Amino acid sequence: MGILAEAFIAAFDSNTELTWITQGTGQAIARFEASATRVETTFTETRKAEWRVAFEVTSKASASENIHASIRVFSGVFQAVREFLEVRQPERLVFASKEEALGHLYEEYLQRQDTSLRQMGYRTVSPVKISPLVEFAIEKTTPSEWRESGR
Repeated sequence: MGILAEAFIAAFDSNTELTWITQGTGQAIARFEASATRVETTFTETRKAEWRVAFEVTSKASASENIHASIRVFSGVFQAVREFLEVRQPERLVFASKEEALGHLYEEYLQRQDTSLRQMGYRTVSPVKISPLVEFAIEKTTPSEWRESGR
């Protein structure tokens, strides 16, 4: 991964104000705004204790403004991921991407966060290519407290 990507990832530390909503027990959504950009990070349970994360960006800004907001968008998305892992403690969380560049950002983020993920009881799993997607995942290595006290 290049220096630019590393600098981009380093900027992911975020203190964005997230608004969380749930839609049943199998979906949680974190919403936030960055400039004229609205972001929804959606966590969907695909199987028992396995979740998939995706995000959608809606913007009224110009292309130039969107480029400047992109770091804030990604940092907010990964803040939502961190909060979801801390609270919900899924057994597995999958990131998927059709875009190679986005896939590299996921991979770089997971590598950089390896120590804090391990402290939270997670490990990264080798990427899996399922055409046209590449999946990146983390798995829980310690028992989840969510099922013991959260349900």
